[in-house]
Amino acid sequence: MTKDSNGMEIFHKAPVPKAVLTNALPAMAAMLMVLIYNLADTFFIGQTHDALQVAAVSLATPVFLIFMALGTIFGIGGTSVISRAMGEGKEEYAKKVCSFCMWGCVGTGIVISVLFLIFMDHY
Repeated sequence: MTKDSNGMEIFHKAPVPKAVLTNALPAMAAMLMVLIYNLADTFFIGQTHDALQVAAVSLATPVFLIFMALGTIFGIGGTSVISRAMGEGKEEYAKKVCSFCMWGCVGTGIVISVLFLIFMDHY
């Protein structure tokens, strides 16, 4: 299957199951890599036999998941608006929404990071 000038042929001509699979596989691979990354962290830090270090990884994982959840909120909401805009032929609006979602995610991440640093217990 060849791509048209803006790479959108899969959305115009491919059967729905193939289009969904083509777009879902990279997302599933990314989630799997995050899981493997966290398991590897726990495994290698567990080799030190230091319970405090393993506990630190266990405590940091929920914080990491908070950041992932915020990114997912922008990603899912943004792709919904972008897909509707693309279906209506509003490519410029879709680009603006994409930009807003990306910078909104970055800004939210910075704000949450600053809040974590402000309210963190310093030992």
